[in-house]
Amino acid sequence: MRDIPQKLLTAAVFIFLFLPIVMVVVMSFNASRYSVFPAPSWTLHWYRNAIEDERILEALRTSTVIALVSSIIATAIGTCTSIALSRFRFRARNMTRAAFMTPLVFPEMILAVMLLVVSARLNLQGGFWIVVGGHVLIGLPFVITVVSARLVGFDQSLEEAAMDLGASEWLTFRRVTLPLALPGIVGGGLLAFTVSFDNFLITYLVAGSDVVTIPIKIYSMIRTEFSPKLHAFSTFILILSVCLLISYRMAIKRVPK
Repeated sequence: MRDIPQKLLTAAVFIFLFLPIVMVVVMSFNASRYSVFPAPSWTLHWYRNAIEDERILEALRTSTVIALVSSIIATAIGTCTSIALSRFRFRARNMTRAAFMTPLVFPEMILAVMLLVVSARLNLQGGFWIVVGGHVLIGLPFVITVVSARLVGFDQSLEEAAMDLGASEWLTFRRVTLPLALPGIVGGGLLAFTVSFDNFLITYLVAGSDVVTIPIKIYSMIRTEFSPKLHAFSTFILILSVCLLISYRMAIKRVPK
């Protein structure tokens, strides 16, 4: 009986968090142009409209390119950093780890302002590479966390055995360390891609007028021409994000043979 209030509170929190998402999905099948519930009838018309909208498709391509480039960079830097932090002991090790984790602590608004200052100093005035830099910053902590956990988790005696048998450090890394760490690297890259693809605040503040990603496009369309096709495309983005997170879970559970 004592657990009932706690269970009710937990259920209320989950309903509060997920009911708006469920309603977006439901409204995407609503035949009415207006978001009325219950729906008078159901249709896939808005999905077809969203797919045929060239502005949305262009924003999708932009988001995909930015997320792909930033996740590759974040994965490369994060993997090298994770190897250094887990394999070497140096005086500023803890400080270095904390520095790479600061994007998780700092509000995105502060990071965006910092990027704006850097952009102004370099006379870049926003644009593609400033957005990529911001997304790399917010993706790095996820890559480092996942890859570091993978590196700490496997038996380092395998590396020692390989070097005892005559393998060089590079060969040991390529044949032993990298395959064992690969699930973590893939998982960290998927997380970085997801974070970049869904990011709005940093992109909105530093992108300028030439870079329009999916979150920015949806935001601008809500302000100018609210249409149920936004529900449809938001549902597509939601499904894509869930698929990426499922892929991440599968990647980190994979044990190379």
